[in-house]
Amino acid sequence: MTGETRLGRFGWKANQPTLRQQVAHALVADMGVTTTLYRQEQGRDAPGEPEVSQDDLDLLMIYMRLLAVPKRRDWEAPEVQRGHAVFRALGCAACHVDTPQETGLVEGFDEVSRQVIYPYTDLLLHDLGEGLADGRPDGLATGSEWRTPPLWGIGLVESVNRHTRFLHDGRARSLEEAVLWHGGEAAAAQGKYVRLPREDRAALLAFLKSL
Repeated sequence: MTGETRLGRFGWKANQPTLRQQVAHALVADMGVTTTLYRQEQGRDAPGEPEVSQDDLDLLMIYMRLLAVPKRRDWEAPEVQRGHAVFRALGCAACHVDTPQETGLVEGFDEVSRQVIYPYTDLLLHDLGEGLADGRPDGLATGSEWRTPPLWGIGLVESVNRHTRFLHDGRARSLEEAVLWHGGEAAAAQGKYVRLPREDRAALLAFLKSL
C-alpha cells in the first residue's frame, strides 16, 4: 500500500505480495466490503469507514493462516507412483515443483513456521500462450501470464466443491482438459501428454487426484 513494487505470491497473476493484501483485496473486489487496507469500494467517489475492523481482519488472517492442507491419499499405490514418474518425465515439475519447500518464520504462528511442504508450485509467473490469455494485464503480468497454482488439494475439488471446473475461468471440465489447455511455456509438456499411451495418461491423472 506504499506504491512500492513488490514480488507477488498470491492471486491468479501474483498481483498481491502478502496474504493480508490478498484477503483484503478479495473482500473489496469480490464482495464490496472495505477494510483498513482498502477503504474505498469500486465506483465510490471517496473512501469511508472500514466495514471490517482491524481486529476482525486480524482474526480472519489467523483463520486463513491455520487452514490445514488436505492429506494426500493413496500416494503409495503403484499407479500413483507411476503417474508421478510421468509427471516428472513430461516436465510438469519445472513449474509445479514437486521437491520439498520450507516455510519461513511466521511471527506468532509456530504451527506454520519452518514447515516442510509440497505445494507443487514455484509461485512464479509463466506465459501459457494465447489460448489461456484473458486480455487483462495485471500489474507487471501480461494477459497470457499466470502464476503457477499450487496442486495440493486438487484431487478433492469434486468432493469438496461439487464440481470439476479448473483453470482461472473454469473452462476446463476435468483435470485432463486443464492439462490440454496448457500452451506457451507449457506447450512442450502438453504435447508429450497427448502422445502418451493411455495407461500413462491414466496414471498421471491418478497422481493428480492423489494430491
